[in-house]
Amino acid sequence: MSAIPVLSNYIIYTGGLLKFPHTIFIYQMFGNLVGPVFFFYCMEMLGKPFVFNKSKLLHLLPSLFPVIFWIDFLMLNDTDQVAFAQNYLHSSNSDWRTLVASLTPALFALPYFLSASLAVYKYSFAVKDVFASTSNLKIKYIKEFVTLMLVELGVLFILYTIVPIYMVEMIWLPLLGNVFYFYVIYKSYNYSVIFSEDDYKAYLRFYQPLNDYITDKSRKQTGWVLPENKAIEYLSQLQQGFENEKWYTDPELNLKTLSEKSGIPAHCISRIINERFGKNFFDYVNSHRVEELKAKLLDPAYHPIKIEEIAYICGFNSKAAFHRAFKKYVGISPTEYRQEQATTVVMA
Repeated sequence: MSAIPVLSNYIIYTGGLLKFPHTIFIYQMFGNLVGPVFFFYCMEMLGKPFVFNKSKLLHLLPSLFPVIFWIDFLMLNDTDQVAFAQNYLHSSNSDWRTLVASLTPALFALPYFLSASLAVYKYSFAVKDVFASTSNLKIKYIKEFVTLMLVELGVLFILYTIVPIYMVEMIWLPLLGNVFYFYVIYKSYNYSVIFSEDDYKAYLRFYQPLNDYITDKSRKQTGWVLPENKAIEYLSQLQQGFENEKWYTDPELNLKTLSEKSGIPAHCISRIINERFGKNFFDYVNSHRVEELKAKLLDPAYHPIKIEEIAYICGFNSKAAFHRAFKKYVGISPTEYRQEQATTVVMA
């Protein structure tokens, strides 16, 4: 997609547009595919792979829209076609065909961008109801990805209102496209979002609990109330499991695996944690891990062990994750906490 504006500019700068003015509309046909491609890429990154079926062909309709103007253009005589191309290159008052064909890619892309944005932000809000660690989800990357595209789309709409169309097509659109292209390349390495087939299958399995949670009809039932006797029973099971079995020390713990450990339906666990503890799953699990870490930091038996290793024993799966959690719930770093407690003991 980023290559298309570059190729279009090459044709323009080498004088090819005057010989083949219909290439303007060919470029627009490909440009109208940006919306669908963007949407399905976002869905892939949310663990929902693209599966081809006949209904997917409907997403090609935007790319066929410029054909209407292309056919109309081809019906012009050679002199009018050349005049059209010259007008496109040298005048701020472009032909109405060019105006419509230039604006339609952005207009057709907008509903796809908005739909993808709604899905991404719905997932980003739900993620902490399902996972105790979000480092492997790439949710930050996909939020940045969507935000950048929406900003660029907004800039593009503004440019179309204040800058001649040929300037937008020849300068600004390729520039914005390449900014986006290099962003994706850089972030793909930074966030490790270039997958082998096996890696992507593992990624889908990791994401599955979140997709199950979002599509869970039981959780969404209007007016659904968990009976009090069941709520008390499930609450007791959770508390016993966390206190006696220390389920939170499982670094891969998520709502689905906790449901399997406890035998409690996932949507019931979520409801109980939210209503009885006033927390989401993420905070409930990590607060237990932090309390376990605090206890072990003061235990002389763990003094020879590095703090990072103790954190892994408590269920944290990365150094950054346990530092953020500890600072959030305690207000200071683990090292500061250990030193502060040691000073208190000496003074006593």
